[in-house]
Amino acid sequence: MKRSADLLMLAVVAAAGVACTPGGGNSGGDPIVIGGGDMGPVDDMALGDAEVLPDAEADMAVEPVECNGGDPDLQPPRLNEHVAAWDPAGQKMIVFGGNTAVPENCGFPAYTFETTTWLYDPAQAEAGCPPWTELAGGPSGRTRAASAWGGGYMWVYGGRWRAGTSGAYTVLGDMWRFDPSDNSWTEIEQPGPDRPSARFNTTLVWDAVRQRLLMYGGNANGGIDPIVLNDVWAFEPDVGKWTELQTAGDAPSRRMWHAAIYDANRDRMVIYGGGDETAFFNNAQYFDEVRALNLDDETWTVLHPGGAGAPDGRFWAGMVHDEQRDLYIMFAGHDDEALGNRNDLWIFDPNQNTWQVRTEGDRWNRPPNGFCDFPPDFTVAEPGTPERRNAHTVVWDGTQLITFGGKTDCGAVNDVWHWDLMDGWINPVLATEGEMCIRWRANPDNCANMCF
Repeated sequence: MKRSADLLMLAVVAAAGVACTPGGGNSGGDPIVIGGGDMGPVDDMALGDAEVLPDAEADMAVEPVECNGGDPDLQPPRLNEHVAAWDPAGQKMIVFGGNTAVPENCGFPAYTFETTTWLYDPAQAEAGCPPWTELAGGPSGRTRAASAWGGGYMWVYGGRWRAGTSGAYTVLGDMWRFDPSDNSWTEIEQPGPDRPSARFNTTLVWDAVRQRLLMYGGNANGGIDPIVLNDVWAFEPDVGKWTELQTAGDAPSRRMWHAAIYDANRDRMVIYGGGDETAFFNNAQYFDEVRALNLDDETWTVLHPGGAGAPDGRFWAGMVHDEQRDLYIMFAGHDDEALGNRNDLWIFDPNQNTWQVRTEGDRWNRPPNGFCDFPPDFTVAEPGTPERRNAHTVVWDGTQLITFGGKTDCGAVNDVWHWDLMDGWINPVLATEGEMCIRWRANPDNCANMCF
């Protein structure tokens, strides 16, 4: 796809994280409840045979949540390029690693490589209690790793790291396991020559039937010329063995920054979107199709070819599977159009192989005034939705999507949003900075540019 110089500049700036000095925001206080007004009636979903569960809790008395005594001022820094997983037993989101650097003047700031593990309790957050716990120790600092939850653990593979502020990154190929029963990290041995290359911008999912991890694609080169992959590897923790799957069918092209889930209802790995080595050039390939790897016969199929009726192609989106309603839910990412960062939310029905947009998000409104000079109304912001972003994380807690952090047009954020099919978005943890001015400022007429 060809892009003008203006569009290329927008994509590079937004992917870097920011084109301008970050603006302020709100912090603390009670959750902001947005409600379901922008969702439309659930009966109008037109999602084929997908089951819409009744809101069984609506008529039940809810026991009040007691605050756990945590620090009310404790919150992760503005974080992006981190990983996250949901612990269903502990009912917490686990966040590790990432980068806190905030660009200024359209520059590329010196990365940080975080080593902190954070635990997020959504029940505490929704009750207005301190939701975050900070843990020290664990893997070495890294960004752009891959993670998955399975077998009672969070698994983290690879990523990238750099000692200085310039030059090639060191690409990592180590694997770590987080045990929430005692909040401990263990490095996992990967013996033998048959193993995947070190990589970042890849994905992990947990194959629940075979009790193994599956990894697809990514970038194997820490220099300026990516080595983009489309191989599939399986790791069996019980025996410590990697096996490359010899897949058949309509396999995806090489890609990185894609989203992946395991569909337990059909025993398959599903991938969406991503980009290849052209990601920041005029011939950028940001993919928009949905493909599935059937794990019984290791054959790829195309569930949706993209194009009409699909979200715009994008990289670094987040996707989860609502197994009860049998829906794939995709949020945000970065497109190759004029808008760049996105905050739309889409639902994919795997029974009908169709997409439906649930929240359209911000719409592009005006071009930049010049390089690194964006007007306040660069977009028409959709009220009650998260800031546009990529390099965020999403998890599914059994009833709702939870998203944290990411890169925005105004730097990066440390907010948390919850979304469910019945009630839409709520914002229990507000951003301290990183939102566009017309979204956070009480009087948008006072905005000087997009970010402040």
